[in-house]
Amino acid sequence: MQIPHSDTLWLSASLKNVENNELEEFSPPHRRQELRETCFGALRREPEHSPDDVLAFLLECAEQLPHKIPLYGTVVGLLNLENEDFVIKLVQNLQTDFQDALDSGSCDRVRTLMRFLTALMCSKVLQPASLVVVFETLLSSAATTVDEEKGNPSWQACADFYVTCILSCLPWGGAELIEQVPEEIERVMAGIQAYLSIRSHVLDTGLSFFEGDETGKDLAEKDFLEDLWERIQVLSSNGWKLDSDLTFHLKPS
Repeated sequence: MQIPHSDTLWLSASLKNVENNELEEFSPPHRRQELRETCFGALRREPEHSPDDVLAFLLECAEQLPHKIPLYGTVVGLLNLENEDFVIKLVQNLQTDFQDALDSGSCDRVRTLMRFLTALMCSKVLQPASLVVVFETLLSSAATTVDEEKGNPSWQACADFYVTCILSCLPWGGAELIEQVPEEIERVMAGIQAYLSIRSHVLDTGLSFFEGDETGKDLAEKDFLEDLWERIQVLSSNGWKLDSDLTFHLKPS
């Protein structure tokens, strides 16, 4: 049984058209719960009738509206409690899409799908150790790329991108990872530090704003990846607590 066209459009709208201002950091927790339940209610019975359409919708939403990934990840986590087979298939499709993105060099898709994987880990759909494997695989590839003997340092931009993707996931899932797999995530952090020690510094003039400006001078002394790493270290030392909070899943107590 296929979802009728009119219902298809309605379902797509239900998932996509949560107003952006509802996801701002000042949205109260009870409002987030309402959004979570609204999207879950729109979806919970549909996988029984047309699972392929719902799979496509969820993955399309995550890719096209990445700022709503925490919401979509939580909805998938709720679906997992009622329809585990459907969510297993979704994860399999997501893994296939992620590999295709890597193979085709689609940077935006790689970054977005890694964030979705992180959200699914936060919602207890994906094991933390599985996400760490993804991180370590990309980190190993990056380290090999910049190795003078084994790799090709001229491809450092690609290696830097992999590490940037890993670091960009940590604000979304660092608290859960350190809670559940502390040794593994510390190993990833150590690996990133090691990578930064062997890569070449990139002169990024775009970070130098005004001549004579001390802040601009400090930023110019660090390239983008070095600056991002420093910020992630500060976040880690602060217990992964962000000024803004867009999480929709239940945090570990």
